[in-house]
Amino acid sequence: PTSEIQKSETENMEVHHHPHVEKKNFKEYFLEFLMIFLAVSLGFIAENIREHVSETKTAHQYLTSYRNDLLQNANSFKHYDSIFKNVLPAYDSIVTIFYNRNENNQLRVLSRLILQGQRNAIVTVNTSTYQQMVSSGSMRYLNNQPLLDSIAAYNDLVNAMINYNDRIVTAEDNDLQETGKIEDMHDFWNIEKWDGYSLDYTPDMHPFNLTDDQRNFIISYNKLFSIQAIVLRRRLKELLATNASLINMINIELNQ
Repeated sequence: PTSEIQKSETENMEVHHHPHVEKKNFKEYFLEFLMIFLAVSLGFIAENIREHVSETKTAHQYLTSYRNDLLQNANSFKHYDSIFKNVLPAYDSIVTIFYNRNENNQLRVLSRLILQGQRNAIVTVNTSTYQQMVSSGSMRYLNNQPLLDSIAAYNDLVNAMINYNDRIVTAEDNDLQETGKIEDMHDFWNIEKWDGYSLDYTPDMHPFNLTDDQRNFIISYNKLFSIQAIVLRRRLKELLATNASLINMINIELNQ
């Protein structure tokens, strides 16, 4: 009896160690695969949607900041245009006075005109957001190709104006030393007469004693300032038009 009991227990243990495994058919395997595939696909789609939303938000943030730069630049362009518009008559008058050899007859008028006209005008342009967009690679977030082309064209216009002005200012600075040998500028930029807001005074100036070469140099020197003002006014006009068009395109893009 004891041996029979042990035999029975051994058989029961063998039964527990070798449970029956139910085999799955092809349909059940296919359903499991389909569920896993759908879960992975939905996760991938959700991640793409999240990235798209994030990229769109980033693009809108940059565009909003870039539009603010454009609005600031528009005001700056109008300000510089008014400066060039006001000084152009001064350059023309200086050239006319020297050309007609009336510099000593109109010395006080001439000294005031020279004070108003002989200053370098450096047009400043805010491109900080554009530089950030380029360096960060966020331009790829914009899917509006006409807008991207307009941004690039506007930046080309800005660079062309800056490069032109740099060349002209360099030429003016190079000739400044020679001008100082011809013109008496001891009373120019006199802080006791200059109120700090406008150069509204007439500097004292000794009479001129010019050779023909010196006269021609003074005429060409002031003509250079005149040409600079004319060209920059044209470039500023073009930039203002492009600026306004670009702001309109950005507003449409942000409101979509």
